[in-house]
Amino acid sequence: MIKKITKKKAVTKKAVTKKAVKKKSVIKKPKSPSKPKVVKKTITKKAVKKIIKKRIIKKIPIPKPAKIKKIIVAQEFKAGDNIVYPTHGVGRILTVEKFQYDLVEEQLYVIQFFQDKLTIRVPFSKVKLIGLRDITSKPTMARTLSNLKQKPKIKKAMWSRRAQEYDQKINSGDIRLLSDVVRDLFRKDDQTEQSYSERQMFQVAFERYTREYAISYAIKFEEASEKLLEILNNR
Repeated sequence: MIKKITKKKAVTKKAVTKKAVKKKSVIKKPKSPSKPKVVKKTITKKAVKKIIKKRIIKKIPIPKPAKIKKIIVAQEFKAGDNIVYPTHGVGRILTVEKFQYDLVEEQLYVIQFFQDKLTIRVPFSKVKLIGLRDITSKPTMARTLSNLKQKPKIKKAMWSRRAQEYDQKINSGDIRLLSDVVRDLFRKDDQTEQSYSERQMFQVAFERYTREYAISYAIKFEEASEKLLEILNNR
């Protein structure tokens, strides 16, 4: 009887321990706040490229188109006008055209020269600086003819110095100074011979003066040349 009682007691202890374990496991812990579920979206390669392009476009600043500066100067001559360019002589304006360089736009004259057989372009803004002018009027040209009838005024200086002065007068664009060179460098057939450089300088001055004289008097170049040589030979 004693043995049986001990076994029952042992059984009851084990059962008690099991129940205690079950009770402990039954105790519920407070639930932690649930985190929002993140839904991952699958992005395609095309979508990634579009996003990258948009970011690049936003970062790169688009430059504004550069403005063209227009130089506006009053037009003094028109196509067909005869003019005088100091360093080239008498010429004619063929046309007027526009020209653009370094974001600057301006108008210019296209000029053809009879003496040098040359064509150049002169911007409107450079006309006064260069000294481009109209053909000398008939009354002014008549006064220069009286200068040709006078005796030559030759300075007592070396030819190199006189040649420099003559060259400045020829390229000055002043018709009166040009007539001085023609007067001083002209030689008759019976006079002493000139050097080659003197003859060359006289030819340049005489041709420029004759062309302007012919246009001023509305005659041909050959006729003007004959009249001027007659004046020079009769002085």
